[in-house]
Formats: sequence, C-alpha cells, structure tokens
Amino acid sequence: MLKIGFEINGRQVDADDFAGLLEQTILESVREQIQSKLMGIRDPETGEFPTVLVRGRDWEHLSVELSGSEKLLALAKERLDINDDVSQPCGEGVEPVTAQATNTPPCVFLCHASEDKPLARRIAEDFLKQGIDTFFDQWEIAPGDSIRQKIDAGLAGCTHFFVLLTPQSLPKPWVNAEIDAAFIRKLEGQSKFIPLRQNLSVDVLPPLLKALYSPELTDYDNDLKALISFIHGVSEKPSLGSTPAIVRKSSRGQLGVSVAAEAIVRHMVENSTNAETMDPGLTPEFVRQITELSDDDIVDAVDELESRGFVRKLSSLGSGELGFHLLGPEPALFAKFDKHFKDWDSDADALRIAADLVNELDGGLVSALAERYGWPPRRINPAIIFLEERALIQSSASLGNHPWIRSWIRKSAATRRFVRDRS
Repeated sequence: MLKIGFEINGRQVDADDFAGLLEQTILESVREQIQSKLMGIRDPETGEFPTVLVRGRDWEHLSVELSGSEKLLALAKERLDINDDVSQPCGEGVEPVTAQATNTPPCVFLCHASEDKPLARRIAEDFLKQGIDTFFDQWEIAPGDSIRQKIDAGLAGCTHFFVLLTPQSLPKPWVNAEIDAAFIRKLEGQSKFIPLRQNLSVDVLPPLLKALYSPELTDYDNDLKALISFIHGVSEKPSLGSTPAIVRKSSRGQLGVSVAAEAIVRHMVENSTNAETMDPGLTPEFVRQITELSDDDIVDAVDELESRGFVRKLSSLGSGELGFHLLGPEPALFAKFDKHFKDWDSDADALRIAADLVNELDGGLVSALAERYGWPPRRINPAIIFLEERALIQSSASLGNHPWIRSWIRKSAATRRFVRDRS
C-alpha cells in the first residue's frame, strides 16, 4: 500500500498540523494528486511500493522525495512525467521541465482577468520579443476550440506560470482555478509560479500567495527587464571568485544539495557525537571558516538546508549578517547523509531494525537494541529517525533518554509493509 508522510522541520506531522502553513484544501489536493499518480505502482520483481516523503519548512519549499528500488523509482518517475528529453512547443502538453534543463525556449502561461487584457497583451508581446514563448488566450484559443482543453494544454506546457494580480483579477473564479492548477504543478516541480502585482498591496493577498515573493509592476520597463532576466536565468548576483579547497573536494551536487550546503553537512555528519538536534552547534565564525565562502553564499546554503528540515538556526538580536548565533543539525540530516560520509547506511540499518521488530520483537528499548547490534547512539539514532519520519514505526521519547534519540520503538502495520516490500 502506498504510504505518504508529511514533515515540517524534520518532525513527522499529520494534515491538521499544517494549518499555519498550508490551507487544508491545498494539502489534501497535493495528497490526492500524488496518490492518484502513484497508486498501483509496484516493482515488477519484488512487488515493492514506493515510499513517498513530502518535506519542507513551508508550502513554498515543499519537495517530494521518492525511495525504493531503481526499477521502482523509474516507474514512479515515469508516472509523474519526469522526463529530461523534451522539446515540444509551448501549449502542446510538454512533460515537466524547466527552460534551463533543456535547449527549448522558456514558456510563460499568462493568467489574467479580462479587464486586464490590454496590460496582459503588452507583457505577452514583450516576452515574445525577448525569446520567451507565451501562452496568451487570445492567441491560442480559436473559435470552436474547447477552452478547458486549451487551458490545460497551456498549463502543461509552461515552464513559468505568471498570474497578473490586480483588484479586478483577485476575486475571479477562473483566475483562482488556474492558480490552483499551477500550484500543483509547482509542487511537482513542473513549473515556476510567479504572482505579479499591479495596484495591489501584498496585505490583501490570500495566505498562500502572500508567502511568495510577488514583484510589482510600478516602473514597467525596468520591472519587465528584471522579469525577463529571471525567466532566462540571468542573475544580477556577482560571480564567485576562485573555488575554495573545501568545495573542490565536494561531490559537486551528487548529494542533492549545493556545494556550499554540502560543506556544512559534511562537517556536521563527521563531528556529531550522537546525531541529535544541535549536535554539533556551529557559530557564525566557524561556519565561515569551514566553508571559506562569502556571507551571501552561506546564507543561501543555510536557507537551503533549513527549508528542507536539515538544520536549525538559533537567532537573537544582533545575530549578525548570517542571521543566527548558533547553527546545528536536525536528526533528519544524519538519516539522509550519513551514508555518504560514514561506514554505515541509515536506510539499510533501518531495514534491519524493522525486520527484527517484525520477526522477533514487539517493541524494544532503543538502548537495548543498540547493545544487541553493537551500535553507538551515533549510528542507531539516524536509523530510527529514518523510520520515524516516514511513519514506519511507533516511537516515544522521555526525559533522560539521552544519548538515544527515542526511548523505545514499536512496530506497526507500516513496519511490516516496509520489510515485505524491501525483502
């Protein structure tokens, strides 16, 4: 059975806990979209189902993480339409892809109210002049065409969804329907989502849009120039100087994080005592020392890791340029990255624990399990977090359970499915 878990900042939560970050209807829509696309996917040889984890600190940073065998992942990616070899024109139902990933031109879907059509047309024409294919309804929908089918094709083919937010467009049901569809595509990594304001304050936006940076058209020529640069991936940020030695030694993105973030991850993994929260805690000066990067790049790296629930910042007045006075890992960091820097794999360790729970033990003290395996807290704690964040076990912590991340763990129906699917 397909199992989908949600977590925020490394903590397993259910749908109700998202109330402050996601509207319930959107969360359920995400869940239904993923379930409908992956339901029935199994490894043809082992019968394994994919394990799906949705993680992030807020709705803008949500990401979907799949785990399972290579064949199973290939099937899941195919069902999710993840394909890097796509070169179809805008509006013709292309697969999920960004303009930077292929040689195809970027394509914008321009959502707007009919009252704002003159401005929308001007934007669309200026985009086309700068090599940006644009879905503008008056150009794409001919007499007799199915409006819904054309809109669906336009949304499926866009790399960037722009919604022109004005006092006229904000309450429009059709505009909001397109926003809902584009939001799902954003969460699936299929397109960028850009709210573009004119004569509208951020304060009046609904919560989901208020959480996004929404540029405003005040100086049309300069503002549009900035948007065109963004779409083409041109950054105003100055280029870096020579690469520091610690970055040259990195995997250069093979861990799924930037090289700057990897430098922080590497130090935390290699120098943690028990793989607990804030173990170790790093001062701003020490982070500068181990990364040898600019403050801007460190801020970006920390934000990258924090948004995925891998690190925690302790901040106070006077925290300085980096925005924290102490930076430390969340347990999820070790469950994810230990296998790259340690002599063990938390995924494999988790399977061994789960198998023992299913085959021999109803539950167990973590300290007793560790003694049984001869594992120190530093090794068993990430394996337990691996199981816990995917809702594969029941667990409990108590005062005085240090250095163990949890006091005891117990099997569940999900534990048995996990062991069966991985065996």
